[in-house]
Amino acid sequence: MQKIEKISAAAFPVAVRDGVVLVDFFAQWHGPCHKQNDVLNALADEDRFPAQVKITRIDIDEAPVIAAKFEVDIVPTLVVFRDGEEIERLVGTSDAEDVMELFNQPE
Repeated sequence: MQKIEKISAAAFPVAVRDGVVLVDFFAQWHGPCHKQNDVLNALADEDRFPAQVKITRIDIDEAPVIAAKFEVDIVPTLVVFRDGEEIERLVGTSDAEDVMELFNQPE
């Protein structure tokens, strides 16, 4: 089972710098973000994410500069980073199949 780590704005650059990282941009007050979190937790509990993927979440209200830098205007937004560069994105609540498709893209 993979753990989903909540990260701060200060930790963000280091968190996404190396490897493949899924970042869930969310807002605590937003109902659909809770649904997205449930989907991610279920996938993590079932060990469905590729082993090399680190799963994180960042609250846009606690990290507005990071959200603005990556043009996150709608939550939830899932962004996949590879070695610090954005490679994929899903905007809005996504189901398990859509989330897993993020990792089935050609390199």
